[in-house]
Amino acid sequence: MKNWIGAAAVLFAVGPAVAAEVATCTLSADKKTVTVTASNPYSQVMACEVNCDMAIPNGIATVVCVKPVPVGAKDFVMCNETAAGGKVYTRVKETSANCPDPAAPPKAAKDDDDDDAKADELMQKMMKQGQEFLERQKQKQK
Repeated sequence: MKNWIGAAAVLFAVGPAVAAEVATCTLSADKKTVTVTASNPYSQVMACEVNCDMAIPNGIATVVCVKPVPVGAKDFVMCNETAAGGKVYTRVKETSANCPDPAAPPKAAKDDDDDDAKADELMQKMMKQGQEFLERQKQKQK
């Protein structure tokens, strides 16, 4: 059992490292431009979405790039984004990449019919409670 937990911990720790190797967000020296690059280790074109959370004075801005990455590409420039209105980015706060293996089988769609029925039931219950509340309020006013 300990071996399984250890193996799971190693896989969990390696997962983010793999994502970081696939795509990166780089801030230019003048802190006005973010360059998003990706590498494709797969034997097929990889569809990739990269989100760069950038720190800005008094907040966060997100740079989003969605683009296919060619087979075998290394540090392929997906996009360059310049801060609007002469503003600057202060640093790369976080990078998240969704670049799945193009050869992997698609994930099965979740059958959510039960979820819809439960949501409808809950909505009906809430509407009934709201109506009962309004009727009680009318009775108090009389």
